[in-house]
Amino acid sequence: MNKHESHNTEFKSIWKDEYLKQLCGFANAKGGKLYIGVDDNGKVVGITNGKRLLEEIPNKALNLMGLLLEVSFEQKNNLYYLVITIPESSLPISLRGKYYYRSGTTTQAISGNALYDFLYKKQNLTWDAIGEENASFEDIDLVVVQKFIKLSIAANRLNKDALNLSLPELFENLNLLDKDKNIKRAALLAFAKNPTRFYPSMYVKIGRFISETDIIVQDVIEDNLFTMIEKIIEILKTKYLKSAISYKGIHREEKLEYPETGLRESILNAIIHRDYSGSFSQIRVNDNSLQIWNTGLLPPELNIEMLFIQHASIPRNPTLANLFFRAGYIESWGRGTITISNECKAIGLPAPIYQEQFGGFSITLKRKQLDTDQVTDQVTDQVTDQVSDQVSDLIRVLKGEMSRDQLMKILNLNHIGNFRSIYLKPSLNYGFIEMTIPEKPNSKNQKYRLTQKGNNLIINKKIERSR
Repeated sequence: MNKHESHNTEFKSIWKDEYLKQLCGFANAKGGKLYIGVDDNGKVVGITNGKRLLEEIPNKALNLMGLLLEVSFEQKNNLYYLVITIPESSLPISLRGKYYYRSGTTTQAISGNALYDFLYKKQNLTWDAIGEENASFEDIDLVVVQKFIKLSIAANRLNKDALNLSLPELFENLNLLDKDKNIKRAALLAFAKNPTRFYPSMYVKIGRFISETDIIVQDVIEDNLFTMIEKIIEILKTKYLKSAISYKGIHREEKLEYPETGLRESILNAIIHRDYSGSFSQIRVNDNSLQIWNTGLLPPELNIEMLFIQHASIPRNPTLANLFFRAGYIESWGRGTITISNECKAIGLPAPIYQEQFGGFSITLKRKQLDTDQVTDQVTDQVTDQVSDQVSDLIRVLKGEMSRDQLMKILNLNHIGNFRSIYLKPSLNYGFIEMTIPEKPNSKNQKYRLTQKGNNLIINKKIERSR
């Protein structure tokens, strides 16, 4: 007998009907054994109603779940106990309309998107391999498909003959049509002209945050995935991230504050493994970090620790992943997260942080710690290059000491909430302006004035003073 509980072993001192959940969980996972009359430490404590349970438990399992069990009556040191052997079921098993799954040493109820994934998996299906009856080849962007073909040929993962195939023939060869010749979801994600028509949450939000809740600039990217990945990288490089500039001879070189290969791998990881039946993806850029979050937890076979070492590739959307593999964007060896870690290490950044949170998965890249002067220079550059024309406008018109109403009148603003969140808070948080009565932030006599840092922007002609 095993001395410890595990993914396929559990001990119970007595039988309760609520343990039918454990039987259901084992059947939906890899099967297992439930011992009745054995305590948590694996010690036999015995039962007195073994003969009755020997008949009662299999009958309840069969009547309530359609589950056939093997139950044996065992003895040790004159104490009797039951061993219930639960086989893995090829079909999903429910108990009173609910599904359970054995993960580690716990039995968990499955609901929401996780339930859909479980049911698809039991049928040897995945969400991205389902065909859409209301989609047609008219919905496909042929330019993007041609780009995909050329990339795949260059990566030696598609034959040149693909250039001469019709769209239906190509999709048939790539297994992008279901048995009824409907276009699979993976193809629509990758190539559709307007994928949000089919999947409304299929977009990515990028935001520049100066606190947990205060955002100063944002973008929403909607497109098919092969176009989206390039747009995300371009917008991050040109609008949200800084590059260190150096010269090698007469050639100018720019290096992003995050490793570009690692950043690209992080974004690919998010869009390929995302649960597209859930919410939109988010990229949060802060002063000291960049976080990419998408819906969908890790598969049960993986945990966070395994992401830093060689591990199996278990894509949530294997049909979609295969398209990106053919195009040469990814390798199918489960090395994406390792690549991200190695790329960060190569330029002296902290290891990436992988987390399961809010029903999804996130990757956080951390910046190097900068000294005070570097931070000041960087923030100044962000105001003029990225932060918002709104912050610049407020600094431009602020002369002497001015009240909120005076500033709103000069800026021709009527909405107090927008003024506070878009103009006032960012300017205060960056330290470009300050309150005249900081100990009473809500005082009716409160006014605002430029700090030395704010004045430096005007002195250095980063921002021109309004006349």
